[in-house]
Amino acid sequence: MPYEPMSHVQVRMRIKDRGTGYTACPVSAGGGRSLLVQVPRGDAGLPWVPPGTEVELLRKDGLRAAAGTVRARTLRPVPSFAVELRDTLLSEVLYTPKEGRAILVTGGKGGSGKTFVSLGLSVLLAQQGWRVSLVDADLGTADIAVNLGLPREPHLGHVLDRKVESMAALQQGVRPNLAVLPGAMGARWGDPSVWKLGHLLTVVQELRPSHDFVVLDSRAGVGQDVTALWQGVDRVLFVTVDEPAGMADTLNLLEAFGDTGRLRSGALVVNRVHSYRDASDRLLDFAQQVRRLTGRELPLWGVLQEDPRVHALAAQHKLLAEAYPLAPTTVALRQLAARVQA
Repeated sequence: MPYEPMSHVQVRMRIKDRGTGYTACPVSAGGGRSLLVQVPRGDAGLPWVPPGTEVELLRKDGLRAAAGTVRARTLRPVPSFAVELRDTLLSEVLYTPKEGRAILVTGGKGGSGKTFVSLGLSVLLAQQGWRVSLVDADLGTADIAVNLGLPREPHLGHVLDRKVESMAALQQGVRPNLAVLPGAMGARWGDPSVWKLGHLLTVVQELRPSHDFVVLDSRAGVGQDVTALWQGVDRVLFVTVDEPAGMADTLNLLEAFGDTGRLRSGALVVNRVHSYRDASDRLLDFAQQVRRLTGRELPLWGVLQEDPRVHALAAQHKLLAEAYPLAPTTVALRQLAARVQA
């Protein structure tokens, strides 16, 4: 169950069985049953330790708060440990239950790379210790299971037909902290009924309590399933490509989305950019067109460079974000993941 902080809290932390004293550390919510414990600067700071290290936490009043295990380390926005709690005392005292956030990734044109963005975003969030479920909601032409080399069944269509429960259809352990719900392939799933669309929203709500993020990869364009999902998510990422046709299709999608009154939850991701310098003028012009069409600013959360290795890796069921963590496109995806967390 994800948690959010009730107030700013400071605890003291020490590494178990190291014989070291407790060090005062600010604490904030880290998602799930984890805390982000900030590492103090200076000689008195905690040393870096590998994931799996046992730690103990004391409250400010000196009483034992909780014990846990270091799950991950992060440098941004400040050096911190992600500590997984083994008991519930600290969470019961300091935190209140909160549902995970649902992120819809969509686009106005097929081939824009929305599945690439969904996969990269999900994997990078999971690498940072967040519990992520990736749902292939591209009904009829789903391909996330194919890209990852996973079994195609059970899939979302079986869940919508109520042949299997949503949690049972999730393929756990695809990556550490990452579960995947494959999508339905075939013409019979391309035009879902109204009651199935309602159940699709129910599936999202069923996954939220047990995950920090639910990432949904929808079909391209404006369909009933896409517009239905708009109503049940916290954030929508519009993926477009750096070409006139792709941007025109995205403008049409934004116009339809603006009619729902929820454009304020949207952000833009531009994919397959060949040159940042050449694309800057086009992106500025596109931002002005969006402003004229919708009457509001749509924040630009990601500019992803074209990388020829993507297709070669896809043939091997590999992801650029994992194979080349320092590639410019991976760095841009990591920045996108940071914005989604914020």
